[in-house]
Amino acid sequence: MVGGRAPAFWFRTQLIRTRATKIEKEIPNVLLLQIILSRTDQRISVAVDLLPPLLRGWFEKCFPEWSLPNRLVLKACEDGWDQEFQIEKSAYATWKSLQGIRIPRYFAELMYRGIKAILLSDIGGARVGEPAGALLDKEEFRRLIKDTLSDLAQLGALPYDNRLENLHIVGDKIMAVDFEMVDEVASASQIQYLTDWLAELYGNRQQDLLNSGTIGE
Repeated sequence: MVGGRAPAFWFRTQLIRTRATKIEKEIPNVLLLQIILSRTDQRISVAVDLLPPLLRGWFEKCFPEWSLPNRLVLKACEDGWDQEFQIEKSAYATWKSLQGIRIPRYFAELMYRGIKAILLSDIGGARVGEPAGALLDKEEFRRLIKDTLSDLAQLGALPYDNRLENLHIVGDKIMAVDFEMVDEVASASQIQYLTDWLAELYGNRQQDLLNSGTIGE
């Protein structure tokens, strides 16, 4: 998959047209999509916005394809990664009540260029460990990541791939992405250990950026 104009694909009753760019060169199966609305799409969107609140809520629940945000993330299944693809789908189901709060919103599984993929919300924010995402005080980061991990753990699971790059600072909270592998929660000490480990990683990354002059004191 390459950047630029992506072929249209169907999501339920709507033909989705997008422009696609790779989020990372090293991760070619994850694309950031910018939706391109046709005139018909625009008219339908305006009509939906004019519906009474109760009717609009019903319509959006029954036809979510007509109330998508302008920016989305599409994650295609990598060759030979069918099990991980299913695990990630199951993780979004497990954490359904936290979608849009601690993790991206999951919209659907669909076919993209003949490959099965999942359609997610773009949470934006700053990736932890990158300069824009390394400005928090270490103890503030520790507090925020513990809140996130605790919320996820309450539903019985935690992400397995806990790299800083899989965490985003979005407003006043931390959100997580990438759930191709998950761990069952065994004890409260597991949350504390992971919190301390990530806080240490964050502190070391922040210090490296300070030493290099990439970020200021």
